[in-house]
Amino acid sequence: GYYTNQFSGEEFNAEICLFKNELNDRFSGIKEKNARTIGIDFPILLSKGKNRPVLIICAMDPLRDDSDDVSKINEISFWVPFSIINSMESKQNKPTDRSNLSFFHTILETHDVYVTDIFKVFYREGQKISNTQKEFKQLSVHKDILEREIKIVNPQAILTLGNEARDAICQIMDLKPPAWSDEIHNTTSKENFNIIMVPHISGSARGTKSPILNNERYKAIEGTDNLKYARIILSALEAK
Repeated sequence: GYYTNQFSGEEFNAEICLFKNELNDRFSGIKEKNARTIGIDFPILLSKGKNRPVLIICAMDPLRDDSDDVSKINEISFWVPFSIINSMESKQNKPTDRSNLSFFHTILETHDVYVTDIFKVFYREGQKISNTQKEFKQLSVHKDILEREIKIVNPQAILTLGNEARDAICQIMDLKPPAWSDEIHNTTSKENFNIIMVPHISGSARGTKSPILNNERYKAIEGTDNLKYARIILSALEAK
């Protein structure tokens, strides 16, 4: 079963306000921009007990609905990647939320999961969003924070979801980014980390995810979409 003590989706954030001018100086470029809907998805560790293997899941998720509320233009909203702390039973969940949660909760059956975003801040500037701006994506602070996270968490394995997370981990681990195929890409880094790289779980990545879901090798694995996807990934973890 799923956690029954998770958020219902109706809670309010604690009375904590973060503002653009409080960002670390390594994000100084954002402070100087006419940025809006700034958001941070804080990494989170979900655990179901002691002495369980830890899997770092690295992806790109931060997104905020656009707003023209000028009174909040310098405020930073905060949450966690994929709203992973929401309850599966929450009536606030959209179909996409339920699909994403089924993925993470399936992984959680055998592994504690530490979920982190490859880019630590999100913002909009004009018609552009931060994840499409080359200068922002190339900030070394993203890589530095991720390296520290890996060192602190010391996971049994690392799972990357999508192109950006794959490329970032490959840069850190000095690996060649694989092309997507109908197979799970499973390798070992020089640091002896088990690295699994797969297409993103989002609906927009269906074209690159479907060949894996439809691979004859995995036809005996039950489930559909992200539920089956998670079970396929778990089978790859067990094979290592």
